[in-house]
Amino acid sequence: MNHYQKTRLTVVGLLLLVNCWRAEAQTTKLIVAYASPAATFCPGWIAKREGIFARYGLDVEMVLMQGASVYMPALASGNIQVLYGGGTAVSRAIATGGFDLAVIATETRYVPLRMMVNASIQTPAQLKGKKLGAGQAGLDEYATILYLEKLGLVPNKDVQLVYLAGGVPSRAAAMKQGLIDGVAVNPPNEYELEKAGFRELANFLDFKMPYAGVPHTVSRAFRDRNRKVVEDYMTAVIEGMQIFRTNREKAYKAIFELTRQKDPVLLERTYDSYMKQYDAIGGVPLPWEAGIESMISGFHERFNPQGIKNHDAKPFLDPSFVQKAVERLKLGKK
Repeated sequence: MNHYQKTRLTVVGLLLLVNCWRAEAQTTKLIVAYASPAATFCPGWIAKREGIFARYGLDVEMVLMQGASVYMPALASGNIQVLYGGGTAVSRAIATGGFDLAVIATETRYVPLRMMVNASIQTPAQLKGKKLGAGQAGLDEYATILYLEKLGLVPNKDVQLVYLAGGVPSRAAAMKQGLIDGVAVNPPNEYELEKAGFRELANFLDFKMPYAGVPHTVSRAFRDRNRKVVEDYMTAVIEGMQIFRTNREKAYKAIFELTRQKDPVLLERTYDSYMKQYDAIGGVPLPWEAGIESMISGFHERFNPQGIKNHDAKPFLDPSFVQKAVERLKLGKK
């Protein structure tokens, strides 16, 4: 090998090192907190497992954080950059003030829960005098109260609400123990209760209860300093949602990894449930103003009227990132 060849190889090697260094330097670390181990978070999970985030130069770490008392302070302090989920807590923060946040997307429009009851309860009227489980100030409480009011039943008068901590799985366990007569659950928990002998009394999707579910929320300061990063993040998530809608095999893998459920019937039912929700928004998760404001007026104001400082969600929403993602991905165009 002559001097020229050695020099050329050295230069090529240096260029490769520089390019690797640049690629590493351009990768942005993001910590994304998701609010529960549920199939709800499949779009983001698919974006992670299929390398879509990485393709946009994002090193995304998805961290499970359960409970508003955990993830809201983490968002405010910057310990996480994106909160994925936590719709009830986010709408409460908008209503009460004190959080400098921006909702950049919401993945669902309506409450996706089902009311599961003892087999002896055959009609909604038979709920009178019964006990229904709920998590305090959570989505299931909001949905249960709206459902009872639609039936003309007064919560904690005609029907007792029993508040149980620990998430939907713990309330499903309370059903099996006979501590309550019914509970509103999200997929796939209703299937587990069916196998235990309980029955579905109502699918809340049929009532189209407004709910800006599964929001993606960032601090305004982070958004303003990192607009391209937020744009890339949102584009990757929406790309993940399109994969969920078009590739059942990859969707099933994501559902399994999030829920650890292998039952083929459960996988199919969970997939179909979320497909309906994504189809309802056309695969475009624009932040939904009416859904958040419905939560404020129909739920938060009911329990904390003195604490409500704001009813207008619009100043806290930023649809530009979803709009840009739609443009980049050419969604809706042939």
